[in-house]
Amino acid sequence: MRYNNFFFRFFLAVSLSSLFLFLTSCSEEPTPGPISPTVKVSPQSTMGKVRPLLRKSDDAVATHRSLAKGLYTDDQLIAMINQQPALSTGALKTILVSESPLSENVLLAVLNRSSKMATGDLKAVFLASTPLPAVVEEAIQHTNLMSSGDLQAVLEAQAGFGGHFLGTTVSKWMTKKEGGQIWHGGHKIKFPAGALPQDSKAAIEISSSNYVQVEFLPDGWFNKEVTVTISYKNVDLSGVDEKSLTLAWYDETTGEWIDVGGSVDIKKKWITANVWHFTQYTISTK
Repeated sequence: MRYNNFFFRFFLAVSLSSLFLFLTSCSEEPTPGPISPTVKVSPQSTMGKVRPLLRKSDDAVATHRSLAKGLYTDDQLIAMINQQPALSTGALKTILVSESPLSENVLLAVLNRSSKMATGDLKAVFLASTPLPAVVEEAIQHTNLMSSGDLQAVLEAQAGFGGHFLGTTVSKWMTKKEGGQIWHGGHKIKFPAGALPQDSKAAIEISSSNYVQVEFLPDGWFNKEVTVTISYKNVDLSGVDEKSLTLAWYDETTGEWIDVGGSVDIKKKWITANVWHFTQYTISTK
């Protein structure tokens, strides 16, 4: 009888322990992913899980910066820019291009020059100083000094220098009525008229992570689809077919990257997709 009681108590203890472990495992929180933006589950989440790709290093930036001739100091260059009577824009362009890459202060002085430079000369100066400081990249999008074609050429040229822009943000005010577009580091948002629920500040934030990870703002949902473009010039494509690339957003509920799809432009090295809401996006492959 004592043996029967012993085995009964032993069996009961084992059963209760197993039940406790089972209930504990069911109540555990899922392990969070690499980032955790607050997002809603969208219809895009049905498109499947994907794998984000790592970004490349930016040795080209250091090499580019080391090539500056440095014949003039920043103060001397700014004095030339502000000189009255002003130098001809052609002569000034020649000096500035030869001194490139220019510092942030010199580039901002070019934008603030009272005697405006021709759009083609501005394009040459800014391209010669690519990659631009983020504050300059933002400033040129708030002016009407350049033609739309020249401005786009300069902004597109900022792609491929992802390491240069890590941890930076560019913003621009958008109206609900007109919409508009904003660029940063080769990435772009384009709002059609009426897409925004209200006038808002749009922004592109480039993460400091090891992935080409971009957060688009403002948060929330739109009245129409908004077009986002992410450059993959700075993505490590070792063993990856470019045609398999896709955009993805991070779902903190599941800890997974969710496929958005998108159109791959192999010539320009970017992917474009239409989305209904903003959060963090990345370049990925299925």
